[in-house]
Amino acid sequence: MVQLPVALLIHMCVSSLMIYRILHRRLAVNTTLAWLIIVSALPIAGVVFYFLFGDHRLGRKRLRLGPRIRDYYQNAYDVAERHLTQSQMDVSAFFRDLSSVVSNEIGFYPSMGNKIRLFDEAGHTLAALVDDIDAANISCFLEFYIIQVEGRVIEVMNAIERAAMRGVDCRILADDIGSREFLNGEWSKRLAAAGVHIERSLGVGLIKSFSTRTDLRNHRKLIIIDQSIGYIGSYNLVDPVQFKTQAGVGQWIDIMARLEGHIVSSLAVVFNTDFIFDAGEGEYNKENLHQFPSETFSEEFARDAVLQLIPSGPEMRTSLIYEVIIASLFGARRSITIITPYFVPNETIVMALCNAAKRGIAVKLILPERLDSIMARHASEAVFDKLLESGVMIKRYQNGMLHTKAILIDETVSFIGTVNMDMRSFYLNLEVTLAVYDARFTRRLQRTVQSYEAHADALCAEEWGSRSSLKKFKENIFRLAAPLL
Repeated sequence: MVQLPVALLIHMCVSSLMIYRILHRRLAVNTTLAWLIIVSALPIAGVVFYFLFGDHRLGRKRLRLGPRIRDYYQNAYDVAERHLTQSQMDVSAFFRDLSSVVSNEIGFYPSMGNKIRLFDEAGHTLAALVDDIDAANISCFLEFYIIQVEGRVIEVMNAIERAAMRGVDCRILADDIGSREFLNGEWSKRLAAAGVHIERSLGVGLIKSFSTRTDLRNHRKLIIIDQSIGYIGSYNLVDPVQFKTQAGVGQWIDIMARLEGHIVSSLAVVFNTDFIFDAGEGEYNKENLHQFPSETFSEEFARDAVLQLIPSGPEMRTSLIYEVIIASLFGARRSITIITPYFVPNETIVMALCNAAKRGIAVKLILPERLDSIMARHASEAVFDKLLESGVMIKRYQNGMLHTKAILIDETVSFIGTVNMDMRSFYLNLEVTLAVYDARFTRRLQRTVQSYEAHADALCAEEWGSRSSLKKFKENIFRLAAPLL
């Protein structure tokens, strides 16, 4: 009888258990096959890689209690169903139906009685934010992936400090990786001394890594002031003139929207839920739930903007934002414009864009020429040939690091927020997107897009196809890592 080495027997047992676990999760077929190969071929490293990067875990408590906490605040803030007529929600029947899908899935309904203003220059964003914080009387809540207190951001921190010292409830929720410098720095201590409650979001540590994935990050950018004013967009709390200058990509270009009205209630629901989990480890009790204002204060505006919030991430039952974007691409009838820094699409997104272009829809991608991730850039470029051949226009912004994330459909619907066009945003990070069912705002956003295009060069299919074989090889290699980018 042949004696198998003990090490081989252990490997076979561990691999069998891992294979059962992976098959039980019913992931996408290509993802499943990739992980089966890794855990089978690499005896120890494969298992380690899987638990570090393969399991979408934020902790069982968050998955179980998150919906209950969101439901509590949705009821408290009256984020409830409102049946909007066609005249109130002036979009196609397709997008009215799509908004209903969002409502039914996560309980965030489209709301009227809102005012929205777009900022596309950091100086204007920061100045408006300082003014709003200085006028705050009740609360000032901020949630960011990156906070870097340099340059003009110092004025924002001074305003928060002043607010806290006059009795305003000030809280900052900052991602433990993205804002590590701020969380460990002097400004964090100074604000805490003034009475600001600062929490690390998705804290990283050796012990936590055994129960939660450490690369799942809080990528949200939200501000709620006095429960009546909100901010949302792609902008991290940094001075773009001084941010990541060593990366050599130029000044970072972003947008931020200032909101007033009932939509701020939805922003507050997301912030409150995130804060409870990061500050109180998800303790579901009256003391934690009642720490925030019990109602929001909104007024009706003469011109209603219909807005709907779509939070997403591994804490949700489904990858809803991915479904919404795919549906929107197939539902477009005249035009699609996508602005994103990280464009690493899967085959479904590529097919949807190519199909739209073949149907005669004007499809346009505006991407940065220079990117702070070499891997993401090469993985992105791997699909350019197919897109260009189908008639998709690709323009590359030359005047800095274009970090704006926006999608415009048919000049009537737009999506802005934190979601990139990559699998990490769709499945791994905590993200938040604002759906704007408002032609007037979309026209305003289109003017910003035109300013980007003025500094962008269009790719020519013939010239792009003549690039070197070595470059094509790099693209194909990095494309294999697309699901992790």
